[in-house]
Amino acid sequence: MLRTIDAPLPPLVITRRFAAPPALLFDAWLDPKAVASWLFRTPGGQSTHIEIDARVGGGFAIHEQRGESLATHFGDYIEIARPGRLVFTLGMQREGPFTRIEIDIRPDGAGSLLTLTHHLTPEAALKSFAFRSGWTGILEGLARQTGETDAPHRLILLRTFEAPRALVFKCWTEPQHMMRWLCPATFTVLFVDNDLRVGGKWRAGMRAPDGEEFIHRGEYLEIDAPARLVLTHEWERNRLEPKALTTLEVELTEQDGKTEMIFVQSGLATAESAASHQHGWTGAFDLLAALARALAATIR
Repeated sequence: MLRTIDAPLPPLVITRRFAAPPALLFDAWLDPKAVASWLFRTPGGQSTHIEIDARVGGGFAIHEQRGESLATHFGDYIEIARPGRLVFTLGMQREGPFTRIEIDIRPDGAGSLLTLTHHLTPEAALKSFAFRSGWTGILEGLARQTGETDAPHRLILLRTFEAPRALVFKCWTEPQHMMRWLCPATFTVLFVDNDLRVGGKWRAGMRAPDGEEFIHRGEYLEIDAPARLVLTHEWERNRLEPKALTTLEVELTEQDGKTEMIFVQSGLATAESAASHQHGWTGAFDLLAALARALAATIR
């Protein structure tokens, strides 16, 4: 009998065009001052330590303070061929485990075409959506670092809820549940209207503790219950935020009765707006966690 051999996992590949020439893009990966501004940066995060030994066999350590937690990234350089190719390993802990990243840059008119290839482990491949969203946001940061001041910002949040994903999906899509959490922690939801179908609209209002009212709205782009939801988001009434049509992506996976959510908001206009939305969604997801836990308790 022939022995079955598992096929290798396909890598995650992301391609992006940049206005900057290849040399400028390449150098931004290895210059500590530049790296502090964009590589693995998150809205509201503070770079605390950058260490780069830019030679084959050398390595890097990048630390960012994210609220009360410290995010760390470590790796070793395998190939350095300026300005076309950079290969390095990447791990969240100094001792690993590590994955392999390949950066290929070629001229494209007056700018460059960059291809990032991430060879994921089987465990990491289960979160390929989060990795793709993360690298897309990182490359948006590289674009801003190299002169594209209008490149958008991206917010990525991960949460785990003590409830099955079908229930969490209902909390995202049924107005009677959305009324109980779709606002920052100290706000109050005033109304929720939605037409849950691709092309359907949603609209909701909220009131701040000082009495000011805010209204947001959007359109459903993708509905794959109970695993995935994609919708647009814009402010109809909000004097604090710049005008921007953003996209919300919600991906839900379930294990042992708990749901892991990957939330991505892309197209934010400024770093300040991304940080503000991070604060607002974090409070809202605290309310969502409490609601999902309470609803799950009624069906056990």
